[in-house]
Amino acid sequence: MSILLDRNNRVLVQGATGQMGTFFVEDARKYGTTIVAGVSPGREGTTVGADVPVFANVRIACAETGADTAIVFVPPALVLGAIIEAIEAGCRLVVATADELPVLDTIEIRAAARANGTAFVGPNSPGLISPGKAKLGFMPSFCYREGNVGVISRSGSLSYEGAKRLTRAGIGQSTVIGIGGDPVKGTTAAEALALFHADPATTAVLYLGEIGGSEEIFVAEYAARADAKPVAALIVGQTAPPGKKMGHAAALIGSKAEGHEAKIAMLRAAGVHVANGAGEVMAATRQALANARTANTKDA
Repeated sequence: MSILLDRNNRVLVQGATGQMGTFFVEDARKYGTTIVAGVSPGREGTTVGADVPVFANVRIACAETGADTAIVFVPPALVLGAIIEAIEAGCRLVVATADELPVLDTIEIRAAARANGTAFVGPNSPGLISPGKAKLGFMPSFCYREGNVGVISRSGSLSYEGAKRLTRAGIGQSTVIGIGGDPVKGTTAAEALALFHADPATTAVLYLGEIGGSEEIFVAEYAARADAKPVAALIVGQTAPPGKKMGHAAALIGSKAEGHEAKIAMLRAAGVHVANGAGEVMAATRQALANARTANTKDA
C-alpha cells in the first residue's frame, strides 16, 4: 500500500496544455500514473500526450472520465479558483506545486478541502510519489524505489536527496510526500504522520525538516507515543544566521524553540533517530527500521 496515491487514482491535469502540464502528462504516464483528462478552458476538444482528452472545466472532465484526483499547473493568481473547482467537482486528492501562493488563499483552500473530505497537498511543494506505482509532481523518478519507509519533507530538493540516498542504500519508500515550505500547508506533518501510521505497508518514517515553524513539535509528539512507528529525521539550517530567512517562507526562526539546536534536542528526547547531516540519513533510517523489527518480534 501507500498513502493518498497509487495506480487507482484517476488523475486530471488542470493547465494540461501549458509547458509544465504537457511535460507532466508525458513524464507521469511513463511512471505509471493513470491520467485520464486535461482541463484547459478554450482548448477543449484537443488532446495532450497524444490521447488524453482536454475539457473546458473540471466538472465535465470528472463526469466524462471518472477522474477523482487533480494536479494544478496554473499561475499562482489562478490556483485558488482552480483548486476550489476541483474540490467542488468531487476530487478526493488535489496537488498544487506552485510557490508564491498568498497565505489567505491557502487558508481558504485548506478550509474547503477539509469541509469536503479532500486531501490537499501543497503549495510550494514537489508533490508526492508512491514509488513503483504513481507520481503527482515534478520529482526525478530515478531517486526512488518501492519499499516500506514513509518520507515527509518540507523541502523539494531535500526530499530528492534523502530519497536517492535511501534508494542507493537499498532502502525503499512507501510514499514520499512534500508538505511544502510555506507557513500554511495543505497537509501538515502531523496529518502526513497519521496517514503513514495507518498504512500497513509503512514500517518506519523519515522526516526531513528545517529551522523555523512548528511542524517538528508534532513529529516529536507522534514519536513519543507508545504505539508510534519508529521515526528518523534530518533537520537542516544549522548554520543559518539568527533572524534571517533561509529559502522557504517558513524557514525563519521566530523563537529559540524554532532553532536547529532546540529542534534536534526535542526530537531526540522523543526517541527520534536524528541524523547529524545528509550523510547519516541512511544510518538513522536503518536504526528506525531495526526498532520496528524489534517491536514486531516482541508483539509476535
